[in-house]
Amino acid sequence: MSRIAYLIDQIVETRSFANRLISEMPHDLWFRKPPNTDSNFAWQIGHMMMAQNFHGITVITGRNENVINLIPVAKYVSYFNGMGALHRSIEEGVIPPTALKQQFDAIHKVCLETLHSLEDEDLREDLEPIPIKHPIAETKYEAISWCFKHEMWHCAEMEAIKRELGHPIIWTKQNKLSS
Repeated sequence: MSRIAYLIDQIVETRSFANRLISEMPHDLWFRKPPNTDSNFAWQIGHMMMAQNFHGITVITGRNENVINLIPVAKYVSYFNGMGALHRSIEEGVIPPTALKQQFDAIHKVCLETLHSLEDEDLREDLEPIPIKHPIAETKYEAISWCFKHEMWHCAEMEAIKRELGHPIIWTKQNKLSS
C-alpha cells in the first residue's frame, strides 16, 4: 500500500467513527454544553470540518475554490477556530445541524478528492505557503497525518460530551469499526 493510500484510509476510517458518533446524537442536543466542559457537539463538528480543510486541503494544495463555494470560510474560522480559543462552543441558531452536517460531509469529499490527486513523492514536499505557521507540520505528509489524528482527538471529546448528555456509545457488532 502506498503512503498516500494509507493516509486516505486513515482519514476515511476516522471519519466513519466521527459519523457514527454524530448519528447517535439527537440534533436538539448539539448545542448543549454539559457541565464540566467548555464545548458542545456542534462546535466539535464545525471545528473538525475547518481543521480538515486546513490540514487536508489548504496546506496541501492551497486555497480551494470548491471549499470557498461550500462554506463561508472567514466566518467559520471565527466560529470554529480552536487554537487559543477562549470558548469552544457555538450558540443554537447560528447554523442548523442539518446544514452543518452537509457542509462537514462536503468538505470531507473535497479533502478526499484533493488527496487522491497526490502521489507518494508529493508527501515529502513542504506545505503550501500560508500566512501563519502550521502548528504541527512542515511537510505534506505530516499535515495529512495530523489531519486524522486531530479528528480522532475530537471524536474522544465528542464521546465525552455525548456521555455527559446521557447518550453513551453502546458497542455492538454492527457499530464496531471494520479493520
